[in-house]
Amino acid sequence: MGITATLEAIYSKRDRAGNCSWAFRYTDHASGKTVCATISGGESNIYGILRETDEAKRTNDWDRSVRFECHALKIRGWNRLTKGWGYAGCVPADLYKYIKAQLSGEVQS
Repeated sequence: MGITATLEAIYSKRDRAGNCSWAFRYTDHASGKTVCATISGGESNIYGILRETDEAKRTNDWDRSVRFECHALKIRGWNRLTKGWGYAGCVPADLYKYIKAQLSGEVQS
């Protein structure tokens, strides 16, 4: 089984109060489509998407056909990158539903 998609967790460096912001970018290699969104939560919420995919549910394991990467950006860089991105939620199941809806062209509110 080859790599079918890439999931990138992107976070900002911590601010003076110790907070950081998180977002993800999911690229489907078959269609070439990319889904980008901000989230509430952290790296574990994004990584949890790999438990929610259809392939993972069939095997009751992590989806190993999706490559996972994690990137840190300075606060201004993160703000520029994520400007205009939608909000996907917090729970990994909701994040995966958001990805599926965006890939299929459904409007997500």
